[in-house]
Amino acid sequence: MDNESRVKIPLTQNQAHLLEFIKTYSQENGFPPSYREIQRHFGYKAVGTVQDHVRALIQKGALQKSYGQNSKKARALIPSGPKPSSGKSIPIFGEIAAGGPREAIQTELGNLVIGDDLASGDCFALRVVGNSMIDIGIFEGDFVIVDRTQKVKNGDIIVALLEGETTVKRYRETKDKILLIPENRTLKPIEVTTEDFQIQGKVTGLQRKF
Repeated sequence: MDNESRVKIPLTQNQAHLLEFIKTYSQENGFPPSYREIQRHFGYKAVGTVQDHVRALIQKGALQKSYGQNSKKARALIPSGPKPSSGKSIPIFGEIAAGGPREAIQTELGNLVIGDDLASGDCFALRVVGNSMIDIGIFEGDFVIVDRTQKVKNGDIIVALLEGETTVKRYRETKDKILLIPENRTLKPIEVTTEDFQIQGKVTGLQRKF
């Protein structure tokens, strides 16, 4: 049975978190974490717990061993699936509201390494605050990758500047109005009723840290 079919086997929550940590660590550092680094990150009492999770991930096809010259080392574990691209570094500009609009203060908070497939051109990242986009899997603490553009279409997830405040919402334009739609069934759309409105970019990807 190949990796593509095995990876469809559901993972437990702990396995999914561990796999995501390995992916994020590998992308940011250029190599996967050691068993000890995984143990420290999750606070496990014994490295054997990490080994058990890794063994299960390999059996389910979500993780595989590299058979190069370093195949006997812990760092030889790599996520299954398409080989990641070389990646690039983009600036993190503060936080953005996934709730009500938030005061726009563009402060650079460092850099985020992303895959080349997540965005192209002039891009930046924003850390999400709030829960207005949770129904499509954008949660507080996530980093959204934003492509600087004002060319968007209905249905795109955008970063908008509204009366000096920023927000991330789904864009919808009709004949007579513009709506910023939250992806949270408990919240109502925001109707743009002012000229002080600017689209700052389109969300093209997401990164999450555990």
